[in-house]
Amino acid sequence: MSDIFISHATADQPLAEMVVDLLADAIGVPETSIFCSSVPGHGNPLTYDFNHNMLQQIQNPKLVVLLMTPAYMDSAFCLMELGATWALQLKPLPIVVPPVSFVEVTRTIGFRQGWNITDTSGLESIRQTVLDTLGIEGRGNHNFERKRKRWAVDLQLRLKELQPSPKVPRSEYNQVLEASTLAESRLNLRSKKVGELTAEIKKLQKRLSALRSKRPVVLIAEGEPLIALDLQQIIEDAGCILGGVVRTASELIEVAERVQPDIITTEISLADGSSGIDAVNEILTFHDVSAIVITRTPEALLKGPRPEPVFLVTKPFDPGTLMRVIEEAHGAVMRRRDARP
Repeated sequence: MSDIFISHATADQPLAEMVVDLLADAIGVPETSIFCSSVPGHGNPLTYDFNHNMLQQIQNPKLVVLLMTPAYMDSAFCLMELGATWALQLKPLPIVVPPVSFVEVTRTIGFRQGWNITDTSGLESIRQTVLDTLGIEGRGNHNFERKRKRWAVDLQLRLKELQPSPKVPRSEYNQVLEASTLAESRLNLRSKKVGELTAEIKKLQKRLSALRSKRPVVLIAEGEPLIALDLQQIIEDAGCILGGVVRTASELIEVAERVQPDIITTEISLADGSSGIDAVNEILTFHDVSAIVITRTPEALLKGPRPEPVFLVTKPFDPGTLMRVIEEAHGAVMRRRDARP
């Protein structure tokens, strides 16, 4: 049986071959003393049963080199070799290859001193451990130093070729899962809001279509120019016919008599301080119309006579709300007119 058993993953064959060359060429271990299943000349001979020979080789080596790479930690066969090392109380030499950490060494074989393969200053300790364990003299210092420098260069190339583990740490998985769940929740919430908005838009479009088919005439009485412009835009977007825009009660009565509107929107107090409510009450004496009071002071409707029925929209107003009120006001005046003999 061989004195040194190199436990490694098949995917890490190039790195395992470097370890074999380090032991044989740099340190001076006889080639027949090294068993490494994936390196020609150091593995299972032809015609040998692989599993049986592996079992025999790991029975009593003087040193078990554990090449602990990501592929190694993912391999069930490698972990069996690791378990055999522990169960048979063999002498392990853990070689830790990042991103594997020393935590994995502690978790698998206990508090064993290992070597981080990227620490080239530790090669001298590896050399001494091997020579002391095998009881051999090995190669001279000059030869070892020359091989050590070459090892450091070749190692960087081999590490770049290592296969990453397809597994992820549980903590990382949980973080990604939590982020994914949160993103999905936000997406569902946004989808729900989009659905609600889409349904609302369809309702408004349906109402808008109905309004456009009837085309009510709307007269605006508003003392503030900017608000009057907003009202005009909403009324035109609703497909209504704009009968005019006035700023005082006297103008409202005069234009209403001329255009005969279906709907009047008015503020309670107009630009000159005159009452939009009084103007609507006078208009109702000669023309049937629906009144929509758009005001910042709805409580003022409680003072004095008011038109009946009256529709109320409080400033600041929402365009969708105003469209619905226009539809209701139009429907009310049309029903009254249809009910006449």
